[in-house]
Amino acid sequence: MLNLAGREYDFGPVLFAVLQDCEHRRRSLPPDDAEAAAKLAETAREKLAEIAPCYAEAGGSPAYWRELESEVLETALPQYARAAAAQTRLELDSYGLWRQGDPLSRLALGLGGLALGGLIVKAPFIPIFDDAFAFVLAAASFFYPEIKRLYFDWRHSRLLNRLITQAERYQHRQLPYVSEADLDAELRAVSTVPAAVPAKTATPTTATAATAATAATTTTSPLSIFAPAITAAPAKPPAPPPPSPPDPARAHAADDGDTRPGGPRPRAAERQ
Repeated sequence: MLNLAGREYDFGPVLFAVLQDCEHRRRSLPPDDAEAAAKLAETAREKLAEIAPCYAEAGGSPAYWRELESEVLETALPQYARAAAAQTRLELDSYGLWRQGDPLSRLALGLGGLALGGLIVKAPFIPIFDDAFAFVLAAASFFYPEIKRLYFDWRHSRLLNRLITQAERYQHRQLPYVSEADLDAELRAVSTVPAAVPAKTATPTTATAATAATAATTTTSPLSIFAPAITAAPAKPPAPPPPSPPDPARAHAADDGDTRPGGPRPRAAERQ
C-alpha cells in the first residue's frame, strides 16, 4: 500500500483515470451484462498497461502496482460494470419515457399536471388553499423527462464518485499497518530496479567514462533510507607557486653593503 512514485499514482487518481476511459466507451457497448463487463475489463487493462510504464519510470515498487491492479480489476470494476450495463439500458430505452419525451408528450403531461393540481386545490380534505400549486405541478409535469434523466445520471455519477472515495479511504486505512520489514523490502526492490539505457548514446571521453564509473560504484538510490550517506572527499590544497629568480641588482647592492632602505651608502674611499 506504500506509494513511492507520487500522489498521482494513488488508488483514487488511477481508478478515476480508468473509469473515465470506461465511461467514455460505455455508450457504445452492448446492453448485455456479460459482454459489457468483458469489454469494460479489457478497456481497464489497456488503461492500466498505459499507466504502468509511467509508474515504473517514477520509481514505484512492483508490489504496490499489483495491489493497485487488484483494487481496480477485482474490487471496483465488477461494481461499476453492473451499474454501467443498467445505465446503458436506460439510455437506450430513453429512460422509459412515454414517446421518448417529445413535445406532444410534454404538453399532455403538463395538462395532466394542471388538472391534477386543480383537483388537489379544490379537494376539501387536502390542506392546500393556494391556486399556484396547480401551476407548479403543471410545470413539473412538463419538465418531467428532464427531471427523470437528471435523476438517473446523478445516481450513476454518485456511484462512480463513491467507488473512487472508497478506494482512497481503503488505501489510507491500510498505511498504518505497513511493517518495517515490508517498507525495507519495497525500498530495496525500488533501489535494485535497473535504469533504462537509451538506444543511442554519444561516445564518452576517457575522463568522462572514468567519472561515470566512479559515480556508478559510489552512488546509491536516493529512495533507500538504509544506505550509508556518502561524503565527498576533501579537495587537495593547491600547489605552492615556484620561487621567483633572484634580482641581480638587489644581489649587487647587497655585496656593496647596502642594507638601509634609503639607498646604498658611499664607500669609505669616496667619503675620504
